Amino acid sequence: AKICFFIFFYMWVRWTIPRFRYDQLMHLGWKILIPLAVINIIITGIVMVLFGN
Repeated sequence: AKICFFIFFYMWVRWTIPRFRYDQLMHLGWKILIPLAVINIIITGIVMVLFGN
């Protein structure tokens, strides 16, 4: 039963989540994730300078 459940769960997840094309993944990385990472680094640095030991 456990194996059947995990096979069903794996198939369900694979069939319901849409696949991304390469250009969509590149757009997500360059236009969204990298700017978010840079903003996160800047905010972390400001917090460490202001509230650090």
